[in-house]
Amino acid sequence: MSKNESKYMPFLRQCFVTASVALNIVGHGAVIGYAAVLIPALRSPDSPIVATPSQESWIASIIGFALIVGNFIITPLMDTLGRKKSHLLTILPNMTGWFMLLMVNNVAGLIIARFLQGIAMGMLGPLGSIIIGEMTDPKNRGAFLTSVSLSLTIGVLFSHALGTYFSWQQNALICSFITFISLILIIHAPESPSWLISKGRYEKGSEIFFWLRGKDDRQRMELEDLIAAQKSARKSSIGEEKQAIGERVKRLFNYLCKTSKKPEFYKPILIMFLLYTMFQFAGINVLSSYVMDIVHQLIGPDANAKVIMVALDVERLVCNLLAVFLMKTMKRRTLLFSTAGICVLSYLGKAGYLYCKQNDLLPYDNQWIPLFLIGIYMFSLTIGISSIPFAISGEIFPLEYRGLGGGISVWALSLNFFVAVKSFPVLIGTVGLPVTYCLYAGILVICLIVIYFLMPETKDRTLQDIENSFRGWTAEDYRNAEPLNGKVITEMRRCSSHILY
Repeated sequence: MSKNESKYMPFLRQCFVTASVALNIVGHGAVIGYAAVLIPALRSPDSPIVATPSQESWIASIIGFALIVGNFIITPLMDTLGRKKSHLLTILPNMTGWFMLLMVNNVAGLIIARFLQGIAMGMLGPLGSIIIGEMTDPKNRGAFLTSVSLSLTIGVLFSHALGTYFSWQQNALICSFITFISLILIIHAPESPSWLISKGRYEKGSEIFFWLRGKDDRQRMELEDLIAAQKSARKSSIGEEKQAIGERVKRLFNYLCKTSKKPEFYKPILIMFLLYTMFQFAGINVLSSYVMDIVHQLIGPDANAKVIMVALDVERLVCNLLAVFLMKTMKRRTLLFSTAGICVLSYLGKAGYLYCKQNDLLPYDNQWIPLFLIGIYMFSLTIGISSIPFAISGEIFPLEYRGLGGGISVWALSLNFFVAVKSFPVLIGTVGLPVTYCLYAGILVICLIVIYFLMPETKDRTLQDIENSFRGWTAEDYRNAEPLNGKVITEMRRCSSHILY
């Protein structure tokens, strides 16, 4: 192998691992976009299944409720079974859901199928970003993590595009092949070296780490810091495995109580709660589910909603590709706050335009005005708000709490998904779309204010460096403590050791 080939092989291997996650997420994006295809089809006079407006909202929003179930399932599994086996388990409920959609003939069957797919999404929610974050180089990690939102966009676009040509049953069959191909990639992907090292399998973890990242001095130093940190954590828990069950339960309770008070645990969770809340009320999943209804209200009943829907998906895809470049060049905080500010202004702009239109206050009107406002909104939403949360979620949690913290924080994503999508038709039916947009803008502003004071910059920093910053000490502190056979380190980490038994 030539030097150039040797230089680029680690990057290509990281691309392969990322692709195994990304393709699975494409299938989940298709699940989100599927509601915009299914619900209008059910309203057709010749539809074999008839759904009420309330049932339609359940078909669209049940995913959010199912996400919570998926979170509960995956949180212990990703730390006990490992990242790869847990990733494989996410395939089963999604494939089952697609096949159920082909066979059901009533609303209850549709809701159950969507519920199963929501469980798969809830399982992959925290896991996907963790896999990419642990297995990619810090220099490229931001771009790789942006593939999460990019993959969702591709899935939504794929499902919407199919919906313009195929029936909803044919759409489900074609989308199922995406999930099957991702299964093949996952089977051939390696286990996370960080997880192996956290379980004391240092030799195997180091082998995969160097296979993925290469063997330059920077990578060796990062691996040494990771192994040293996990060795000190394991030293502090020697002998705990042999305790009686009652003592284990007591220690687990004490562990949870102490852990909840640690800044390296609760601060990342709080940050992710706010980011996921902002992500959902920025309206990406609301737009994906009710895009035709929104287009008809903003532009008019004569608007070609299907063409506009696909055009918005194409814009979203282009902006996601741009976001990959911006995540590589811009700081996370700068990108988040600039795009979120534009999103708030676009919300207010759409609310003001629609209010004036409904009350005949516009001196001039043209369909290009709402199209421009929707386009600006989609740009701001895709460039930052839908990219940053998934990138940060793969960077911000300490290794000890990565599964637990990631699982807890995704509850915000799940609950807000359900609340936003389920309540949207109720809100526009009671207070109207302009007031709904103003309400969403207010939620975004509140989240941004708190995030401004809490969220650190993570660009180009190693995961261990980010972890240390939440604890309030640096890698240099750690290295100075290392010669003391772990005593000082154990003291520094006394409230951070992962003692579950």
